[in-house]
Amino acid sequence: MIQESWQAEWIWAAGTAHDNNVYVETRKIFVVDKAVNLAKLRVSANQFYKLYVNGVEIGRGPTPADLSWISFDTYDVSNYVREGSNVIAILAHNFGKDRIVTGQLQGPGGVICQLDLYDEGAAAGSNIRTIASGSDWKCRRSPRWKPEVSRLHYWGGYREIMDLSQEDGWEQSDYEDSSWPMAAVLAEAEQADSPWPRLMPREIPFLKETLVSPVSVVSSESFMGAIRSPEAPLSSARSVMIDASVPGSFPQITYDFGAEVVGYPELEVFAEDGGVLQLFYGESLEVALMDTYLLQKGTNRLSPFGRRAFRYMKVAVMATPVPIEVRSLQVRFVHYPFGDRGNFSCSDERLNQIWETGRYTTIVNSQNHFEDCPHREGALWVADSVVMAKVVYQTFDDPALVRKSLLQAARIQNEDGSIPGTGPQHNSFLLPDFCAHWLFGVWEYYAYTKDTSFLHEVWPYVNRLIDWFADQEDATGLFASADREGWWCFIDWSDDIEREDRVTAISCFYYKFLITSALMAEELGESEAGAALQAKAITLREAIRNLLQVPGTTIYADCLTDAGLSASVTAQTNFAAAWSGIMDETEVVAFVQDYYLPERLPRIRGAFIYHIVLETLFRYGFAEAAITQIRDYWGSMLDRGATTWWETFDPSLPFVTTPSPYLGHTPTYLQDSIPVSLCHGWGASPTYLLSEQLLGVDVTELGVGSVILQPTAVTGIEWVEGNIPTRQGDIQAEWKLDKNGVISYAATLPKGIAWTAIGLEELSVETDEEKVRVTGIMAAIERVECLN
Repeated sequence: MIQESWQAEWIWAAGTAHDNNVYVETRKIFVVDKAVNLAKLRVSANQFYKLYVNGVEIGRGPTPADLSWISFDTYDVSNYVREGSNVIAILAHNFGKDRIVTGQLQGPGGVICQLDLYDEGAAAGSNIRTIASGSDWKCRRSPRWKPEVSRLHYWGGYREIMDLSQEDGWEQSDYEDSSWPMAAVLAEAEQADSPWPRLMPREIPFLKETLVSPVSVVSSESFMGAIRSPEAPLSSARSVMIDASVPGSFPQITYDFGAEVVGYPELEVFAEDGGVLQLFYGESLEVALMDTYLLQKGTNRLSPFGRRAFRYMKVAVMATPVPIEVRSLQVRFVHYPFGDRGNFSCSDERLNQIWETGRYTTIVNSQNHFEDCPHREGALWVADSVVMAKVVYQTFDDPALVRKSLLQAARIQNEDGSIPGTGPQHNSFLLPDFCAHWLFGVWEYYAYTKDTSFLHEVWPYVNRLIDWFADQEDATGLFASADREGWWCFIDWSDDIEREDRVTAISCFYYKFLITSALMAEELGESEAGAALQAKAITLREAIRNLLQVPGTTIYADCLTDAGLSASVTAQTNFAAAWSGIMDETEVVAFVQDYYLPERLPRIRGAFIYHIVLETLFRYGFAEAAITQIRDYWGSMLDRGATTWWETFDPSLPFVTTPSPYLGHTPTYLQDSIPVSLCHGWGASPTYLLSEQLLGVDVTELGVGSVILQPTAVTGIEWVEGNIPTRQGDIQAEWKLDKNGVISYAATLPKGIAWTAIGLEELSVETDEEKVRVTGIMAAIERVECLN
């Protein structure tokens, strides 16, 4: 077995490790005098690299991580290493120390790389040579990227201005680098006092890459120039000709990719006499300039180093002495490599579109970790991860990204035990409710996988978080001072909720946190700890019911201060109480019937909180209302052109409005420095709920090898069918309403999965060597009482 150890050192271009927006190119020539059996290369960077071996692009990375938990990638480059002269070439970029709102992309620039060559005895660990980054590598600041460029906004990086006349073939083995400076060594590998004390192997597969083309031309404007065949990239049949030879002309074409794509645009442009080409991007037609290319004479291959996320891309050209030819235009679309066996369809095409849009939104936001939104920040927000994980369980069969995202959140735990609301780098964003949501996500992952090694790994973090929550209690056990300076008491993206001192929703989530922690402790054999947590939960529930309930009612005020209960009562607060188990069943039913459905409370506009709303409605027998809510809220987004789910949405605004800093959908309305996300994974809850509730296949407890078959009949739906992929095999289910009003249900499961059928009569079971087929007649669905 090969024994790996690090001999490489972290290197960078001398004198630039702490500068902002630095691109470096580093290379090492080495000679191989005989064929090798195996060539294994490990590489990482802060923050991003692009790797070449003998001029061939090998890959990009690494996965974003906190500096204390830096990730490295491993490539088998056996087919690229040859006898004779070889070269490893790496292009890397470091953001620097400029301000970024979420505290990401921080730390000095650095690259580390090690190539190990093995002979025929590789299986026995026979290493014949190691090429390791160090002071003998050449390293320069790239002459291709101009350093003095502006930021797009305070959540992301810099624009790129690239001078293609500086392309000099530096990636090739025959390139002459004698004039290059030597690399500066910053630290040894895995040195405790370095900026990067750990090097962790990649925890998930490499991202899937697919070349995609635009689907339509939105506009083609000559602006004193000329354009011929702007539609050519739609079919790759011929080239686009763009002429900007008239002084001051600025011809431009806007392409629509149909839905958000994430990745790297790739263009081939022939410019006989040079010119300038610019790329603008947007999730809507509010496109913004990001990339500027100074074209060299002849063939140019254009691709930004930085990842782009957009639906619309505008190509604009200026100062071309003779017309240029855009020979190809595509995007290398990247995302986590989920399988695509999951599906859902029913007689309501609107619901089908909603299900698919949520699935696609989850895919787009599934990168090297779950992202809240790929366009604005690409950060690892806890709440977004938890919702998208639920989509993964019901739609895909690969929870590795869930595991990684939850662990990355744990690894940046604060010294006081709290979990930052975002990541993957440590930062100051503390949202007390997100601390609880992280634990809910941990338990849901365990229930789905029964991954005991994961549970043992996170338990120390959970214990510290338990202590942190205890430190926030007042004398009654309520969570106090939730509005303290430096915290963000989120609950939902809304300014309707009053959030002062003892915020009701936070205490409700704390109660559910205690119950969940107790279950976790029991699972780990910590019975005494589990009993103590259960006892504390009982006390807290009584305090919430006695102190935070509006007198004479069964609903809850938003918060309690020394001046008394707030006058503000919102749906978000009361759904938190219902979902967490503070309300009993009769109280939930009364709240929904008397307050929520009659719309006596401010309307919910945040897509995140709806997963709590919908789960509650389904659990307590309001399936009709849940489906109506899905049709209305998410369907209205579709009506306004959504192809991925928006961060927030106010259907009461005039029909022509869509999310924008200028159009009132978010509390940050008219703050144009805050981009509004039109691709937000936390809005994907209808996808998992339609599969789980309407189709009736609940895999949330698959970790114990069991699923629940409990379909839900809803007025207006005549049939439903779908497929739920699992690691044990696919589960197929369907139901259909016949002309006599009888609903027939059937499900086919892998033989190794146990099942429980609820609400089905006249059950029949057929079994063969591989499958179990369950059929029955759907009866009225009984309301399921929440167990506190």
